[in-house]
Amino acid sequence: MGGERHLDERLVLRAPWLFRHQAKLLLATLPLGSRVRERVAKLLLARAFEALAREDYEVIMLTYDPGVEIRIIGDDAYAAGFAERYHGHQGYRDVMRVWRTEWVDPRFTPDELIDLGDRWIVRMTLSGRGARSGAEVTQTCGYVQDGVGGLIVHMDFYWDWSACVELCGLGDGSASTVSTAA
Repeated sequence: MGGERHLDERLVLRAPWLFRHQAKLLLATLPLGSRVRERVAKLLLARAFEALAREDYEVIMLTYDPGVEIRIIGDDAYAAGFAERYHGHQGYRDVMRVWRTEWVDPRFTPDELIDLGDRWIVRMTLSGRGARSGAEVTQTCGYVQDGVGGLIVHMDFYWDWSACVELCGLGDGSASTVSTAA
């Protein structure tokens, strides 16, 4: 596992209930569009992608309900070896196993976070090299996460960002967008 955990990550792994309590409290008290909420969301997203890069699923699982449902949407994803649905923490690990089997050095880069309260939509860039073809690939993808009580209970991963935009009805101005650029 490359990279090291931040001090706060090491601490919350010792007391995951505290992290979940704080997440629930922050989401309940900070209004959409507030600068503090945007900063917290940006930090949490950056930390999640750092943990993903170092394959630190223990840290990532702090934010997922043990019964989370994950759906993969897009014919290209099925062609790449993904199932349509995964369940629980093991299901998340199974998704990542497929990524790392089908791609050489997959890189996930967050581009935008759309905060809708208990729903978050993330546009990201996926890049890497096909394990079988050797072809370099860069794809703009998206995912939608629904939360309850500070935990993610459902995630839809869209292989193609345009499908995410269309199916989520984005563009009506009701969201708070948080740029992930520094």
